[in-house]
Amino acid sequence: MKKIFFILFVFSFSFVFADKFNLIKSFQVSEDFEIFKEFGKNDFLEYKNKKVKKFAVKIELNKSLLKDKEFYLTVISDYENLLFSNISYVKNNHILISKLDENTPNEITFYYSYDKPKRAGFRIKIISEFEYKNIFPFEGILYGLAYGIIFCAFLYYFIIYFSTRKSYFLYYSIMQIFVLASLIGFVYFSFKPYPTNNAQAIVDIFENMSFIFTLLFAKEILKTKKKMAYANYLLCFLIGINIVDIFIIFFTKYSILYEYMPFYIIFLLPTILGIISIIKKNENTIIYTIGWSFMTIFIYLAEMELIPLSGIYTIHIVAPMESLIFSFALAFTLRAIVNEKNEKEKLLIHKSKLASMGEMINNIAHQWRQPLTHLSYINMNLQMASYDNQLNKEYLNEKIEESNNQLEFMSNTIESFSDFYKPQKQKDYFYISSAVKQAINIMSVILDKYDIEISLEIRNDMKIYSYENEYSQVVLNLITNAKDILLQRQIINPKIKITIDTKLNRSVTTVCDNAKGVDNKNIQKVFEPYFTTKEKGSGIGLYMSKTIINSHFKGDLKVTNTKEGACFFIEV
Repeated sequence: MKKIFFILFVFSFSFVFADKFNLIKSFQVSEDFEIFKEFGKNDFLEYKNKKVKKFAVKIELNKSLLKDKEFYLTVISDYENLLFSNISYVKNNHILISKLDENTPNEITFYYSYDKPKRAGFRIKIISEFEYKNIFPFEGILYGLAYGIIFCAFLYYFIIYFSTRKSYFLYYSIMQIFVLASLIGFVYFSFKPYPTNNAQAIVDIFENMSFIFTLLFAKEILKTKKKMAYANYLLCFLIGINIVDIFIIFFTKYSILYEYMPFYIIFLLPTILGIISIIKKNENTIIYTIGWSFMTIFIYLAEMELIPLSGIYTIHIVAPMESLIFSFALAFTLRAIVNEKNEKEKLLIHKSKLASMGEMINNIAHQWRQPLTHLSYINMNLQMASYDNQLNKEYLNEKIEESNNQLEFMSNTIESFSDFYKPQKQKDYFYISSAVKQAINIMSVILDKYDIEISLEIRNDMKIYSYENEYSQVVLNLITNAKDILLQRQIINPKIKITIDTKLNRSVTTVCDNAKGVDNKNIQKVFEPYFTTKEKGSGIGLYMSKTIINSHFKGDLKVTNTKEGACFFIEV
């Protein structure tokens, strides 16, 4: 049990020995210092709740394996109650360490005595010379690096979740925090002869939770619900039995599920599904599949005791490596999300331009209606004068001059509109009132047509350095929206009031109407893309307006309701 993290530490029992090098020939225990009995792996349960006044341990070594080699024996026990040992040792962080070589006795003994009967605690582990000299002295650094990497991965993607709202970022970050909690628990208890049952239960729950969120992450990143229906059912089943196992832990105080199921299965399944996803031309899952494969291989090797390092060191190397691999993969995913968002942004801008062009054409049509009518009357007058033989040179010149005046007006209208909608490549100084008046002039003919009164009050004007046309377009969008809602609700005496003022060295332009305001349920949504209450609205006008003010003017666009209607505030 627990081989994935602590091949060596079976926390449920009092006596544990771990020997992947087969140096231990026999392990014997005595409760009276005289009679020793063989202690096998199946005898652990006997000492789980048993209390003793004294005990001794005798370890017989396979000395043939120590020829020209060195190993080290680490002992975690109630060392303050140690009466005697026939080998020399040093203390290091509550651990007794003894060197094993050709000169070590065939049998090693440890004798303990307690003031009051208590549960015996004795745990040994044999480590290689390489591990003792190159890893053991720096284990604090190893643990610190592992925890730092895992916590940074958790924090980074937890923050990213709130900006993207992608659930797999949340699942990944929560998985990391449970892995971190598990590792900290293992290290803490590794310095104890044995933990309490409740302590073991807590660590087991942390493990189960980390596996649950690993599977949830796999479900979301592979999109199994849409692309792999049968695989999705299997992942849901595994999540379900992990949840059941957590409830069982509350009663048994240890995991039943992972007593019988190898840990690497949890990572083997996403690995297989990732390979299938790659075969189906989903290249985005390549790095995830590499990460799952990495975890599967190392956990399998750990469970089979094929890695020549202690389990606690193995997992503190593998876990942060997994975090780095998955962080690399999630970074690519995040870049894809950003690119997709940029493409959507470009599409929105394009649609906004089309909508502006449509508004421009509509406004031009209204501006041209009167001069076209005038030109029609001039033609009729010329025709009637011709029929009556009254078409003299003086009369003809007069009508030609009238026609030229109307054509000049129409030409100026085109020029005015094209200048208004022309994108500005460079910033320039302009007065807020100038930009607002531009928008009002563009809309004046349409507003007159529908008898909508528009007024402008300039309390405090301000000169700013930015893009005048873009500011005008934002005001134009607000006026257009006000006009549309006034007509839609058939408001009697429709009015639009624009106020220019300053507040705390910032310009505040207010555009208000008397259309009874925005519904309270929609007021938080009006700046979202594609949200609209109009029958033929695109839902991008206010979104683009807010984007322009936020990005190009470093300001804000807000909305609030008054007694008469809605008020939009442009703060720059």
